[in-house]
Amino acid sequence: METLVTPPPNDSLPAILQQCWDLLAEGQRLGKSPFHQAVLGTATPRGPSSRYVVLRQVDREHGVLGFHTDCRSEKWAELELEPRVALCFFGQAVQIRVEGCVTLHTDDAIADLAWKHTGLMSRRTYLVEPAPGTVLAGPSSGLPERLRKQRPTEEESEVGRARFAVVSVHLQRLEWLHLAFEGQRRARFRRTGVAPWTSEWLLP
Repeated sequence: METLVTPPPNDSLPAILQQCWDLLAEGQRLGKSPFHQAVLGTATPRGPSSRYVVLRQVDREHGVLGFHTDCRSEKWAELELEPRVALCFFGQAVQIRVEGCVTLHTDDAIADLAWKHTGLMSRRTYLVEPAPGTVLAGPSSGLPERLRKQRPTEEESEVGRARFAVVSVHLQRLEWLHLAFEGQRRARFRRTGVAPWTSEWLLP
């Protein structure tokens, strides 16, 4: 049985950064992990917007996190307009906040590989009609009637490929906050481009 990541000592910045990446990797791998989902913050002409996304990619070497979305969605339009985003994770008395700039993938090798590894029930999400966010006269999932209680076939799911997209967030800033009875601890890690991370303690 897989176990959750153990918190590091609170006085070691390198260990804390390692824990952050371990927790994020756990979130990508385990659906039961509290780090499997994050709140994504974007900017819009009307002000800030937020929603949950599922963590699908963790690349510590390149400092990248990724999630999937429908390229017909409002979220996608917001990311095209303003690529700077924030993500917030929380679990095991640890909050991880990250900021970065996105790269959008639709018709490329990254999106193709992600689609190949996406299960049929997840692919079903991209079969809804009309586009997500469309105003309706009444409640509806948008799914074809035949698929409302079952998964699509491989062939049926391929319709969704043209709507499927991968969002890669290239991290520039990461903040860790540990909640504890004896007092909170907070640290910040920053980088520019592919430079090494710099670190510093912050007052919680």
